Amino acid sequence: MNDRRYTVQFRKRVVVCTDPQKRCYNGQFASSEIRWTDWEDVYTTTLEDAKDAIETFTKINGKSREYRIREIK
Repeated sequence: MNDRRYTVQFRKRVVVCTDPQKRCYNGQFASSEIRWTDWEDVYTTTLEDAKDAIETFTKINGKSREYRIREIK
């Protein structure tokens, strides 16, 4: 039996205002860029369940988020 534990992690893309004066016109920043957030744990599970979860999350969220599996030591 495989008793190793894995965690499913995600990070998402966010738009960050890079304009020093923080100007926003009609919902658009004068200057902005897309950045990735830090990796966050979703939950701990087995490897097989983690792969299934990532497949499901990807179908739901599309390319707006990235997922990975990390083994817990």
